[in-house]
Amino acid sequence: MLVTHGSDGAPIPSHPSDYPCIDLVNSRFSDYLGGEGVTDRLRSPEWQAWFLERHELTPDDGAGAPVVRLEGLRRDLRRILETWARHRALSRRDGDVLDAWTRGAHLRQRVTVSRGEARLELEAVTRNWDWAVATIAASAAGVMAGGDPHRLKVCSNPGCSWMYYDTTLNGSKRYCSTTPCGSLVRVRRFRSADG
Repeated sequence: MLVTHGSDGAPIPSHPSDYPCIDLVNSRFSDYLGGEGVTDRLRSPEWQAWFLERHELTPDDGAGAPVVRLEGLRRDLRRILETWARHRALSRRDGDVLDAWTRGAHLRQRVTVSRGEARLELEAVTRNWDWAVATIAASAAGVMAGGDPHRLKVCSNPGCSWMYYDTTLNGSKRYCSTTPCGSLVRVRRFRSADG
């Protein structure tokens, strides 16, 4: 069962992303009610299993997650993605940081034919944590290369730090979800206008 991303300690988010970089960023989030609490799921075995399965990143060797390394990647990804979403030019340093994270994977090129057409694909030589980390970092480059910075957002609820890619037709989504964040902000506005 999927549960909310609030600070209730539940290991699995109810509003996951299609992008591994965004799900990694959201493994650490603030209390949507505006409290001081921060939840970090990165060390949770349930979250790790969910994340790896969802994004098809499970290493073949069964090695444990390099949590400290993933924390560093998460920190870099949040900073770089938020910079891009604010329509600020990425620096050469930002590019170097992403490149450093993606370089660890050993890949080979493969040609496949499907429906009479050739396709060039990259395939991991070894599906290990180096490859998983590189794939997560590369997904951020993919978001920025093929996406719209107007659509990468952080929830408009001031207490919420949840990042999402807005896939609505007109790109008007303001909250990570209708409940709890959208409802919470509407109720607060109503009460402040009423009082």
